[in-house]
Amino acid sequence: MPHFVREATLSGQSQVTGLLDRLDKEILDGNICVDGFIDDLQMFQNKRSVEALVGLEAKLEDAERQDQVEGAQAKKELFAKLLAKMQHYPSAQKIFALFLARINDVFENHIIPHVSSLDRQQVDEIIDEKIIQPTLQDMGAGFEYFTINHAHVRGMIYWLADRCYVRWS
Repeated sequence: MPHFVREATLSGQSQVTGLLDRLDKEILDGNICVDGFIDDLQMFQNKRSVEALVGLEAKLEDAERQDQVEGAQAKKELFAKLLAKMQHYPSAQKIFALFLARINDVFENHIIPHVSSLDRQQVDEIIDEKIIQPTLQDMGAGFEYFTINHAHVRGMIYWLADRCYVRWS
């Protein structure tokens, strides 16, 4: 496999681009055909019950991010509304599952194991470089019926935190 093809596949770019094309067609054709969630998204719908800190606010306060609680709640709700609006489209579910998996992976492998040696700015830089920017880049311009902005991406992070998949401390 040529090197450049492998990189495109690993970045998720080709997956998201293809899914956006399919989603556009699903919306234009009125093809709403999913009742429930695909397995990859259902995993994140279920709240983990093993965490000592439960809920978004508790996690933010524990990480001394009280100043983010109000905005985080609003962004979490913004994403939840987008998810509810798009949940019946198979391609939208796959896009959300890819992005949520990215967020979960970055927290599990780049933030949580190193959190004791990272300051707030370093954590925020990891989030920006490994989650927000790649996600926005993968989305490109989106299209008329489906766009994702910084607030949506942060909302995904907070939504996952509320479900005990990510934490800052």
